[in-house]
Amino acid sequence: MVNGVAQSVNDNRVAEGFSAAAKNYHQHDRLQKMSAACLFEAMQPTGTLLDIGAGPGTDFSQFEHINQVISLDLALGMVEQVKLSFPQYQAICANAEKLPLADNSIDSAYSNLALQWCSDLSASFTDTARVMKPNGEYHLSIVAKDSLAELDTLGFRVNGFRSKDEILTHVDTAKWHIKAARVQEITVYFPNLKALLYSIKGVGASINANQVSTDKIRGRGDWQKIMARAEKLRCEQGIPLTYQVAQLCLMRISD
Repeated sequence: MVNGVAQSVNDNRVAEGFSAAAKNYHQHDRLQKMSAACLFEAMQPTGTLLDIGAGPGTDFSQFEHINQVISLDLALGMVEQVKLSFPQYQAICANAEKLPLADNSIDSAYSNLALQWCSDLSASFTDTARVMKPNGEYHLSIVAKDSLAELDTLGFRVNGFRSKDEILTHVDTAKWHIKAARVQEITVYFPNLKALLYSIKGVGASINANQVSTDKIRGRGDWQKIMARAEKLRCEQGIPLTYQVAQLCLMRISD
């Protein structure tokens, strides 16, 4: 099914950051687990399932009608973790914008909080359509606009994400039927500011487009002021960090 080896990665620094986080990823992936649970509720995958931006791998064992899982990620470290944790999966190091897979070879597709790092989202959707069989469903989530508002409140610089509507402009409606599209607010709570910030770094995301800038933090005094502001955000569950997650269900249209 694979038409060659790994594709070149557009940004090696992105791949290196996620690779470095691979071994300890599951210590910090609370958001990813919550988002995956939302996707799983709507999924009925069958046949060969492609997991795009798979990270260290996802357990799909609850789905009875999957024959094969192909886990694809641009970070070699993540792919190596998939091989260790899910040796039954086919693990591929490749870019989501150029899939090393044959046309019409995939029955179902899944992507959880990965495509926000994709520079050419249109190319990713188009190439996924190429490998999907007609009527195959693609369930995915993408971090969306207005996420991480608490970091902005604390004075960190956070670059923006695409809105749901902007994400949908990258979907070619000649190839995909948009069955569902919504934004789900997901809030994760942390015992302290350090844990909150490390939840981003710990999954490898801090070196990406949404990098938190600490350029203006100079010494202990600045950190104490930020921690004091963070404490004002605290509620019963802890210090919140809120994500807006675009959740889509697309169905491949017959050519």
